[in-house]
Amino acid sequence: MKIIIFSDVHANLEAFEAFLKIADEMEYDRIFNLGDTVGYGADPNRCVEIMREREIPSVTGNHDDVVLGRYEPVNFNPDARRSILWARSVLTEDNKNYLRTLGDFLWVDSSLGKAILVHGSPDDKDDYIMTDVQAGEVFDSMSSRGVIYAFIGHTHKACYWLKDMDGGIKQINCDSDACSVKLRHGEAMICNVGSVGQPRDGTSKGCFIEWDDIGNSINFIRFEYDFSKTRKKIIDAGLPPLHGQRLGSGI
Repeated sequence: MKIIIFSDVHANLEAFEAFLKIADEMEYDRIFNLGDTVGYGADPNRCVEIMREREIPSVTGNHDDVVLGRYEPVNFNPDARRSILWARSVLTEDNKNYLRTLGDFLWVDSSLGKAILVHGSPDDKDDYIMTDVQAGEVFDSMSSRGVIYAFIGHTHKACYWLKDMDGGIKQINCDSDACSVKLRHGEAMICNVGSVGQPRDGTSKGCFIEWDDIGNSINFIRFEYDFSKTRKKIIDAGLPPLHGQRLGSGI
């Protein structure tokens, strides 16, 4: 079974369409979205509509929750707060109702064990996993629940952590065009699939993964798109220019 997993589209229609064009040319059995379809970008409605039209199984992210008014963006920086409140004002009720139907977790039974799909962390979808210490705590929680793999987004930085049978933890950053991992029986993994629409690992290229559950491998796939068009839309909508400017550098 081949599975495509992506995250953090963030209302970037150009990146989303470029990603889907690549995915449509690949052979896959299932596709999943790890949340934050809205926020930062200027096309929240169209991006949500594509998720709906394609019936892509998805979980909610923190930006999705805020756009629905589940809580206020008090912990967002001023620019992110401004963008998400704008998205809340323009998102249609049909699209909001769709986002309301999404849950916090999805599960996949793989050939090597149980996998959880969530926006931030298996312990809390709003948590960030950034360090080996944080990953170690999550691995302990995963083990207690019989989970072997966790697929996450949220940080916009493609990487993975492996925990071997002796308890050793290793992090690999996937900020280049060629990054893959071979999965082995007995190893646990936390995989951050990166971001389609707001990469922040030093590259303008969007990122997603292809998980081969038969060959037990994961490939990180980078792609280019016309971010200058996205940048202009952000500025024309009166949104914070930073959210367009950073698309060219991935920072």
